[in-house]
Amino acid sequence: MTLKTIDFSKGYFQCAGRKFSVHTSLGFVRWRKLQEFSLEFGFSATFVDIFNRLRQAEDALNKQRLFDAVVIINNLELGIKSLDEKYDPAFRICALFMNEEAEDVTGYDEGLMRDKIDCWATELDVLPFFQWVANCVPDWFPAYKLTIQAGSKNEKIS
Repeated sequence: MTLKTIDFSKGYFQCAGRKFSVHTSLGFVRWRKLQEFSLEFGFSATFVDIFNRLRQAEDALNKQRLFDAVVIINNLELGIKSLDEKYDPAFRICALFMNEEAEDVTGYDEGLMRDKIDCWATELDVLPFFQWVANCVPDWFPAYKLTIQAGSKNEKIS
């Protein structure tokens, strides 16, 4: 099966017999969700947080504060588990703006968002979604670059 590549500039796309319109505005409820998802996606908070928590655990171990290190590592494990339960933030952001005709855009329904993302996953290429969000979330590229550079040079992120 060949994945379909969509063009968001058309203002709509179709997937699995469903039509999704690409909107440029949000209601208050979805705006709050956008802020939450943008932090996770746009500023690489998840990766930076993991890196910093590991550094804190390392510092605690070097100072022989074993209990502190265990608590930090345990909290990190719990955070990673919760990430596994979530859909990627890029898709969740897209689901805020890309809606079907009868969809109530004034509210947020996690089940509906998951349904849209699951639909898209059946036949669409992921790259256009990723690019669309990267263009919408300010400072994402600099944060991504910082995270990648630090990881490849084994540097600590402050």
